[in-house]
Parts: sequence; structure tokens; C-alpha cells
Amino acid sequence: MISMDKMKNNALNKLTDAGGIVFLVLFPHLVPLPLYSYSIVCLLMIWFLLRKKGRTFRDLGLAKRSFTRKAILIGIISAVVWVGFMQFVYIPLIKNLFVVPDYTEYNFIRGSMQRLIMYISMAWLVGGFYEEIVFRGFIQSIFEKTFFKNSSIALSITATSLLFGLYHWQQDIYGIIAATLGGFFWGFLFKNFDNNLWIVILSHAVFDSITLVLIYTGTLGNLL
Repeated sequence: MISMDKMKNNALNKLTDAGGIVFLVLFPHLVPLPLYSYSIVCLLMIWFLLRKKGRTFRDLGLAKRSFTRKAILIGIISAVVWVGFMQFVYIPLIKNLFVVPDYTEYNFIRGSMQRLIMYISMAWLVGGFYEEIVFRGFIQSIFEKTFFKNSSIALSITATSLLFGLYHWQQDIYGIIAATLGGFFWGFLFKNFDNNLWIVILSHAVFDSITLVLIYTGTLGNLL
């Protein structure tokens, strides 16, 4: 029989984890710190929550031994596959079914190689490294091990992907849907390759980088 103290600890841990998830999803939008510096605050939050459980960032899938040539290759190939899906399947389908407004959030990089390089750098640091630590490494793992531990992994991936989509609410509804689909893609990629977070970090970063180049050259559909 589970003791009362253990039940209280389990409830407190779940409450803390839930609060951490809410903080990570909302803080970057509600407290828009300059130059993506919110990511430092959020990573410190994750570090604190991990330390309370005696865990480190390596436990999220960032073990040094997992960063291999195979992981790099899978990351690059999967990114190209996802760019192809967005460019040749999702964007044409959405445009065929709905009246989609032009996507202009990153149009300011057109004609400026300096801005392109700067935002590609941000794509690696924030889009790839930071967002994958937060969503696949931390949030998806919490759903899997705490809230849906007796359920299919698909449920944890679905919950994480929906939050990932809502996290991009600064984009229009079609951008939110695209981000949600990306969440599913990287969520299953993460699980299919033994929770190797390096793979999804590389995949996400390369995907964002290619997308920014397509925007810069004007060859991407008007939607991310």
C-alpha cells in the first residue's frame, strides 16, 4: 500500500512538473526578453527541475557518446525529408483548400545576407538546440514518465506536439498546424532513435536553416 507521504510527494512532483511545462510554454511569449534571452531563463528552469530529481541534461538525450556521424547523417536526411513534405505536400495542400495569407514574418531577411546568417545562427541555437531540449527532451519525457506512463508513447508525443504548435501562436493558424505536424515528426524521430536528442536538434536546426534560405531566395511558399 502506498504511504500518505509518498502520495503527497507524487502529487507535489506532478504539480511541479505541470507548472514547469506551463512556464516553459508561456514565459517566452508573456515576458519577451530581447535577443531570445528568455531561453537562458528557461534552460535554468529545466536545470533546476532536473537537479531536484538527481538528473542532468544528459538524461534528456544529450549524452556525448550519442553524438555520432550516424546521428548527424540521420539529422540532415530527416530535415531534408521534412522540408520536402512542407514544400511539396503541406503548403500546396493548404493553399489549394483555403485562402492562405502571405507569410511575412521573416521577409525582412530577403536581400540581407547579414540578417540571413544571423537568423540561421539563431535557428541552430534557439530553434534546434533550445526548442528540442524543451519540447522533446524535457516536456515529452515528463508526459511519458509522469502523466502518461501507463499509456501509449503516442499520447505523450501528441500532447507535446499540440503544445509545440500552440507555442508558435505568433504565426497564423496554418503555421500552428505546421508546427504541430513538425512536433509529431520530431517526437517520433526522437523515440525511433532511442531518445537521441542530438538527432532531432540537428534535424530541426537544418530544417529551419533550409527554410530561411528558401525565404531569402523567395522560393518558399508563403508559409512556414
